[in-house]
Amino acid sequence: MERFDGVTGFILLLLPHLRLTVFMMTEGLKVQLKADELLIDQPLPWAVFGPDGELLLNQGEKIATDHQKYILLTRGLFREATAEEARRTNRREEYGLASPFNVLDTIRQHNHRILSDMASGVSQPDYVQRIEKIVQVIQKLCTENKDAILGAILLDQKSLYTQVHPILSAMLTELLLRRKSVPVSVRQNIVAAALTQNVGMVALQEKLSGQVQPLTEEQKQAIHRHPQVGKKILQQQGVSDDAWLLAVEQHHEKPDGSGYPSGLQNVDITMFAKVLSLSDIYSAMVLPRKYRDGFFVKKALREIFLQRGASVDAQLAEMLIKEIGVYPPGSFVELANGDTAIVIHQGQHQVNKPIVLPIVSAQGVVYQKPERKNTAREALYGIVTVVPRPDNVDINLHAIWGLQS
Repeated sequence: MERFDGVTGFILLLLPHLRLTVFMMTEGLKVQLKADELLIDQPLPWAVFGPDGELLLNQGEKIATDHQKYILLTRGLFREATAEEARRTNRREEYGLASPFNVLDTIRQHNHRILSDMASGVSQPDYVQRIEKIVQVIQKLCTENKDAILGAILLDQKSLYTQVHPILSAMLTELLLRRKSVPVSVRQNIVAAALTQNVGMVALQEKLSGQVQPLTEEQKQAIHRHPQVGKKILQQQGVSDDAWLLAVEQHHEKPDGSGYPSGLQNVDITMFAKVLSLSDIYSAMVLPRKYRDGFFVKKALREIFLQRGASVDAQLAEMLIKEIGVYPPGSFVELANGDTAIVIHQGQHQVNKPIVLPIVSAQGVVYQKPERKNTAREALYGIVTVVPRPDNVDINLHAIWGLQS
């Protein structure tokens, strides 16, 4: 695994203004359109293309209604890049970061190296700065590629749990705090807390990821102590922000007082710690490990909903479902027509009506050119249930989300 030492080297790899959704077509460089770039009844300043490069609208044409705009956006829209965007993209491609999935891989590995070094007592003066850079990238991913990254994490069957869990927890923390309108300057340290909340048990987590036997008493005690151990490690390695440290120390406390290490009750637990707790619980449920069975996402959300007010904060549990949907990106579902589909985007108005991509027909045939379906508008493609991942399908993240590496 490549190691990135120092802030300068890491910045060079990630770069400050990632667009992340740029890809090449035969006609030239294209960038993904955002909803606010499409104005109703206004001449388009550029031609609009679909995810496969097909021309959808010519320059100068107009989008007549909000409904037409919404239908177009569900397909994935792209426009020609400006000269400046093309220049930036060429520079990024030198570092292999034109894809958000490449960025995800980079921060996953880098954060894991930081946590391992910190827990091992390796002193570096720039740990806080390096973590802050990862936080900035996560916040940008949440803004520009939330569904694709959440889906990629859920579909990842190769990366270590200890590498993926902190990134998913941090993304959920950013999304929840943003939904609560917490200022970005405040969010940054709490997202950093999510990235580092398990620094007090890094070595143990590595061992548990391959352990099939039940936890030993010694392991249970180490887990019970890790919030306080983690806080101490962070302090020793230069973290001084009180909100960051307190969130790590309290992230296993529960509203009903059954948590640890101090058995605090609802009013004594900071809101930030409650956010970390929820993101940690959800991430642990949906990311399978060898020493316990993985949960289906819907089962995990149902469990969290049932625990609201006891193990997790009730308001935050409801906000999580609104943020990622009943069927989060990366989930596999059976549709009313018998197709198996993968959820690729949260529904615009209903948390249980996402955008899906049918990948296997009811007869078991893999679609070669699948088309996105809106489960809220097409009864034939309504979701019946969550299903396991199909065995006969190769997962291409770039193709599923209309991105190219």
